[in-house]
Amino acid sequence: MEYSIPEINNGLAKVVFPDDTWTYIPLTADMTEADLDDMVHRMTPPHLLSGTAPSFLSAGATRTAAEKPAEEYVDPRPEYLQKREEAYGSVATQIEFITENGLDAWVAKVAQIKTDNPKPE
Repeated sequence: MEYSIPEINNGLAKVVFPDDTWTYIPLTADMTEADLDDMVHRMTPPHLLSGTAPSFLSAGATRTAAEKPAEEYVDPRPEYLQKREEAYGSVATQIEFITENGLDAWVAKVAQIKTDNPKPE
């Protein structure tokens, strides 16, 4: 969409849209043309944007506003790694284990955790 800059004052550019609505955009010395175009695009009044309505929506429809359910988080890490980290516990828990049981006991515990949760080949 085309826009015009009729004035620049005190680091602000007045941006005028095709329907004569306008806004001010803050300018910086290191701004690029792409930065400016992106800022203007983000500030474009919604009625000037173009898009396509989703297939489930038509003019005159009545809907009920509702909060979108949170998407379930899926841990991208391999399962063996998730299980190992859960078994290790927090850093504080590991330090407490070492303090109470000694470093050799902790090394043995880590070895057992790795045996119980092997890394796939």
